[in-house]
Parts: sequence; structure tokens; C-alpha cells
Amino acid sequence: MQKDLVVILNGAGTTGGELRGLYNYLKKNKNYFVYYPGIMPGAFVGSHFPKAKTRDFIKFIDSTQEIVNQKGFRKVYLIGYSLGASTAAILAARNHRIDKVVLIAPIVKNPNYRKFLKGLSSSLAHSKKLTRVQEIFYKEFIRRFMLIPKIHVWHLQLYLHYTKRYLKMINAPTLVVETTKDELVKKKSIDQIEKGMGDIPFRRYKVDSSHFLFFDRNVRNDVIHTIDAYLKEETT
Repeated sequence: MQKDLVVILNGAGTTGGELRGLYNYLKKNKNYFVYYPGIMPGAFVGSHFPKAKTRDFIKFIDSTQEIVNQKGFRKVYLIGYSLGASTAAILAARNHRIDKVVLIAPIVKNPNYRKFLKGLSSSLAHSKKLTRVQEIFYKEFIRRFMLIPKIHVWHLQLYLHYTKRYLKMINAPTLVVETTKDELVKKKSIDQIEKGMGDIPFRRYKVDSSHFLFFDRNVRNDVIHTIDAYLKEETT
């Protein structure tokens, strides 16, 4: 029996753990073959953050294209989170085999890192509202972010500049999971994606949470089930 291919792309500055719950949920579906390269360019490897240039991302995209282009898959779905959403946008723009795209808290422009760190620090200052897992993750993320050499951040910014042109080239139905309390992604960035989609079916699903929504137990399962339902919908 032919299966649908689901490609899940994580963001940068992570260890690959954010989307593990989504991966574990989707792989239970016998109709899916789920490909999840948890570590991609821009990700931490242990406590080390290797420098990733645009050519490293392109190499990663090309290797992922080889999997997408394999014969035998019935449909192909792309799911990208954070910077992985920009990477998913490039894949969707360059490959006509893509049937659906899901962009989760998509970073599509260079964020204001000072405001980002201020937002995380503010969240930690009100830690009584955070789960234990969120508090641990926020502290660890800030520690790691402060250790990233500035030249590495500059290369990530160059990559985001490279991805801009592809946002208007996505030609598959797209769902954007929009986090309304996002420290990195603003509403106008999602507006920009929607405007560029033209007549392609586009849907926004708003979530009352931060950029790190998969560590928010109040919304995590709802988002996972929403994505699962979207993939199962018949396209017109």
C-alpha cells in the first residue's frame, strides 16, 4: 500500500526536541511515512552550535528533495516550525509534488533579538505562570542563545534574506499556526505570507501561546490534533 510522506522540519537553535510529540503522534498513522531530521543546520549538537551558512541549508534542502522525489509516495506533506518553516517554504516553492504545507510560528524575516530575549526574560520573571518544563527550557534557551557567536547569527540572517523570494512561490494549500504571543514572529509577517499566496488555499489557525508552543501543555495537543486533521482533509 502506498503511503503519504510527511516531512517535519525543526527550527534553529534547538536540539530537535520541540516537534518530537508531533512526530510521535503522526507516525502512529499507518498511512504515513514520517521523515523527521531532528538536527538540521542552525541546530545545537549537544552544547555546541555549529556555524551554518546559506550553502549548508541549501545542501540540506537538496538532500531532503531526494527523499520527496522518491517514487512510491501517494501524497507529500511539509511541516516546518520556526526557521524550519522558511526551509519548508523553499521546498514547497521548488517542488511541485508537495500537496500541503503547514507553517508553525514561521520566521520569515530577521527578528529583533533584543526584544526576543526581553520577552523570554519577562516570561521567566512571571515563572509562576509557566510549567516546570517551560521554565527549564526558557532558561536553557537563553543560556544557549547567549553563547552563540555573533557571526553565526549573522549567517542565519543571511539565510532568512535568501528565503524571502520563495514565500510568494508556494503553490500548495497552506496552514499557518499563528502564535499570538510570539516573541519572534509578528502578525504582519503572517499577513505578508497570506498576501503572497494569492489564490492558493490559505488558512490561519491562531494559538494563544508563545513561539515555544510545543512546551505549552495547554495548547500542544490541540495544535497537534489540528495539524493531523488538516492533513487528513480532502483537498478540492
